[in-house]
Amino acid sequence: MIKNKYISLIVQVLLYTLVLASCVGEDRRLDYRETKGVNDTIYNTMMKNYLWYDKIPSYEKLNLYADPDVFFYTLLADSEKKNSNYYSYIEKKEVTTKSIDESSSYGFEFLSYTTDSTWYARVLYVLPGSPANDAGLKRGDWILSVNDQKISKTNYTDLYSGSGAKLILGSYTGNAKKPFNESDTITLSTARAVNNDPILVKEILTSASGSKIGYLVYNQFSIGPNNSTTDNTYENELREVLASFKSQNVQDFILDLRYNPGGYVTTSQLLSTMLAPTSALGKLFCTAKFNDKQAQSSETYTFNSNLIGSGANLNLANLYVLVSGNTASASELLINGLKPFMNVKLIGTTTEGKNLGSVAYDIENWTIHPIVCKFYNSLNSSDYASGFTPDVTVDETKSYIAYKELGDENELLLKQALALINGASITKAASTRSVSTGLNTGISSLDRKRTNGVWLVPGRTW
Repeated sequence: MIKNKYISLIVQVLLYTLVLASCVGEDRRLDYRETKGVNDTIYNTMMKNYLWYDKIPSYEKLNLYADPDVFFYTLLADSEKKNSNYYSYIEKKEVTTKSIDESSSYGFEFLSYTTDSTWYARVLYVLPGSPANDAGLKRGDWILSVNDQKISKTNYTDLYSGSGAKLILGSYTGNAKKPFNESDTITLSTARAVNNDPILVKEILTSASGSKIGYLVYNQFSIGPNNSTTDNTYENELREVLASFKSQNVQDFILDLRYNPGGYVTTSQLLSTMLAPTSALGKLFCTAKFNDKQAQSSETYTFNSNLIGSGANLNLANLYVLVSGNTASASELLINGLKPFMNVKLIGTTTEGKNLGSVAYDIENWTIHPIVCKFYNSLNSSDYASGFTPDVTVDETKSYIAYKELGDENELLLKQALALINGASITKAASTRSVSTGLNTGISSLDRKRTNGVWLVPGRTW
């Protein structure tokens, strides 16, 4: 009897377990095992390469069954945090099925402004051959609405890409209560792939003394289209431009990096080599210092004349760089690397302050982009984590009147650089002709182009 009761109890327990399992749902132990495998690889990669690997929590304290895009951020150190954001990041590799993919755009960049709950967008520049250019959109245009909807936090991305867009433009009034009147309506055609060449403007200007001045608007340190590391189209174009400037006897140079978020260290090295005085060739441009687990521990980059190829070294004594809060990463690397060898003057606003480098690692369906190094110049200086402070402060975001086109000698920042070349004394702040209207700067379309640090080229001997 006791034996039968014991058997009955076992059967009841088994039945209860099965019922409980069916209530909880399907068995996901296989999924968890796969997730743990991905997270183990992420952990091992970070422990080997992450600059602050010693700040990663101990393995026993980690939740290895969390989704990888959650798990990754539990490994990061506060040391790399700026404005509550980490530079290191993770992304999932996905095949897009959208009718308008991310490489297609209307072809313009903008900065948003807000007053209370109202948003406006101001065009920073327009790409040649783009839907925006075809429609007649211009630098400095104010956009009041998109597709008959006021611009807001929920729809401002409609200005990036889509099947077409109706834009209401406005004219600035200077009235704090009603800063804009509607002035025009334009229609953008369907977004398409646009050649986002980093060389936006290249001009030869003339100083008051008759000498030649090179002016280059350069918007990303990119090797080739789509951030390719094997297609050197953009680097070769950079060589051609510098060779042309050399042939026209350019003696001063204005490099416009105000919209340049960075890019590859090797492209920054190339441009720096072509701008540097000849006496700097062969000398140290920068050093990337890694954590103490890396066999190389550091990698050096020189002003390498072998990189110039069909380009030219301009042998400059002075360089004038137009900068803003969007100037970061490889842009700041160029400034820091050239400062020990030449007179570098900055015009604009304080740069972002990214003296760090990253590498991409593919892990299953994920790509992680951890910070792996810090950059120093030939004086072993890397003291720009808070950004470079300009020699002359000029803030175009505070000027609400009509923008001049980039390359126009009366454009706000370019005008100040030309004044310095022509002998004007440096004053810390130059007039931006601003008017108090209650407009506050907000999200910029350039934010989506930001790099998490200077990009190192995977597999390349630096």
